[in-house]
Amino acid sequence: MANIKAKIRRNPNKIVAQTLKVGNVALTDLTDINAAGTTDGAMLLYNGTTNKFDVTPEIGNQNTNIIGGTY
Repeated sequence: MANIKAKIRRNPNKIVAQTLKVGNVALTDLTDINAAGTTDGAMLLYNGTTNKFDVTPEIGNQNTNIIGGTY
């Protein structure tokens, strides 16, 4: 994981953000991604039960609507 550094200046009521250099971070490094089903053509689908994004090659959720135009 990346080293994160912060500076707090004299004004205790104000925190100023500085440039953050994270380095190489993969999507699967995030804690709210379940990458167990990673395969070619997979996509992320949010799982409201686990509060995570699941990697899946198919959409099997009745709550998902894909509106992509006219066919």
